[in-house]
Amino acid sequence: MKHLLLGAAIAGCLVMPLTVLAWDGFDAATTDLVEITPDRLPSQGDTVDVRNYDTDASQTCLVESVTRNARTVEVVVRTPKGLKRTLVMEGR
Repeated sequence: MKHLLLGAAIAGCLVMPLTVLAWDGFDAATTDLVEITPDRLPSQGDTVDVRNYDTDASQTCLVESVTRNARTVEVVVRTPKGLKRTLVMEGR
């Protein structure tokens, strides 16, 4: 019986989806809600995945600058099409 319970617990862990943590904020130009992955403070030159909640679309962007403010962090990214976006993220 002990082996059945252990097997069921292991199988349950394998079936459960892994939770990917993301960092929430908004686009300064459009006020669309966004999240970036990975959930950490990026540095200039890093790439992040930006998901737009309003359009349910994601794109990988290059981080151009990161500015910490009193309550927020502004992350300026360049999209694959060459457009700049300023993302205002929750403070860290």
